Amino acid sequence: MAQPAAGAVDFKLLRPKNYFANERTFISWLQLATTMGGLGLALLNFGGSGIRVRISAFVFETGALALIVYAYAMFWSRANRLRRGARGSWDDRFVPAVVMIFFIFATAINFGLTFHKKTYIPPLDSLAARTLSWGVRQQRR
Repeated sequence: MAQPAAGAVDFKLLRPKNYFANERTFISWLQLATTMGGLGLALLNFGGSGIRVRISAFVFETGALALIVYAYAMFWSRANRLRRGARGSWDDRFVPAVVMIFFIFATAINFGLTFHKKTYIPPLDSLAARTLSWGVRQQRR
């Protein structure tokens, strides 16, 4: 029986379950990113129109995009390692903790901005004053 050429991968040693596990992990990360993006969009659409809501939505959407980029990079990195038959550690030790800390951080920002008591009331200009007084009858003296 002939030996595979140098640099070639012996595909008899590779197991399809490893490729499928890589795909399942990728899909799981994408599901989490979709959930984060959905939270950001829900905040943006149903949270009001203030700058606080936009900041919270931006934080969630940025985290979701970063998670998508990470998942894509890890998927291809692991797929290449599987094709080469590389050995070593395949687990993520730090990223799940980073994602958890990010969720806590983003939720704290959302609560902090929501329950912040200081409000900004813009000064009235002449157009806003006329617009506000449209439905009010003027009393004659």
